[in-house]
This record gives sequence, structure tokens and C-alpha cells, in this order.
Amino acid sequence: MISRLAASFESIPVTDRRHTWIVDGTLIPTRDHLTAAKSKNYRWSCNAQILVRQDLHVVGVAGGGPGNRNDTVHYRGSSIEMMCRHHRRVLADGGYRGVPELVTPIFHRNRIVRDAAWRRHRRRRARVEHAIARLKTWRILRDHRRRGCHVIETTRAVAFLHNLKLRDSP
Repeated sequence: MISRLAASFESIPVTDRRHTWIVDGTLIPTRDHLTAAKSKNYRWSCNAQILVRQDLHVVGVAGGGPGNRNDTVHYRGSSIEMMCRHHRRVLADGGYRGVPELVTPIFHRNRIVRDAAWRRHRRRRARVEHAIARLKTWRILRDHRRRGCHVIETTRAVAFLHNLKLRDSP
């Protein structure tokens, strides 16, 4: 059932550049110790990269590696990276510093410059945090009991249901 839902999740075409996209990584707790790793909260988890449009629609999901790696490690070589290169209006947090196709906060001596541009960036980037929080209200993502190799398939299925719910809501 989950694989059918995940297969029905299609990426939104890259040709529409009116909306700003936001990318962020999140940890999905899992009990499988083969693909997961202990992360900063000492739970076994896998990393998932989530690309969200400004209106909270999930554009793409990638990742699935161990949770103790940086976001840029999971971002590189994923399908999300190719989508971001074509779109060119993608926001990210400070963890993606040095990635040329993403717009990150400005740093000066390893500290974020807190100016008006940073405040606008922070407000827009909060949207992806809201979308991730909505995805994690699903119990299957709060405690993933399937094998770790199925994390991305499960996340895509939940993203499809999330987009369906947003589309049908008034």
C-alpha cells in the first residue's frame, strides 16, 4: 500500500519558477540499525531531504542515509540537487553553506550577519519547518518501524497524502 502511494507522488515540474522553494533535512527515527546511525539526539535515525514550495506543497523528497551526516552530504548527488540547479530560487539554512545553487544566510567570521535580509530569509524559511512538522504528525514518520531502506518510500507516501490534503482544503 505504501509503495503505491509513494509511486503516485510526482515531483512538481521545474518550469514554474514563480514560487520560492526551500530545502531542509530532517531526521526520521527508525529501529533498523543497518542503514541508520546514532545522531545528535542519541536515537537511531535516517536523514531525509525535503524540498517544499512556499505554499507548503512538498516538491521532492530524497535521502535515506544515516542520520549522523551533515545535510550537504545527503544533498549532494540526490535528485533534490538536480531540481534546485534548474529552479535557481531555493532557500536553505546555514548548514548548506558553500553550495552555490542555494541561497543561504550571509556569514562573517563564522557568524550569521543578522540584518534585514536575514530576517526576511528566516521568515520565508520557516515555511519548510512547518511543512516538516506537518509531515511528522503522521505516526509512521515519528517512529519508523519498517526497514531503513524504506524510509524514503514512506516519506514520499506521506508527502503525497500531505499534498492531497492541502489541495482539498478550502
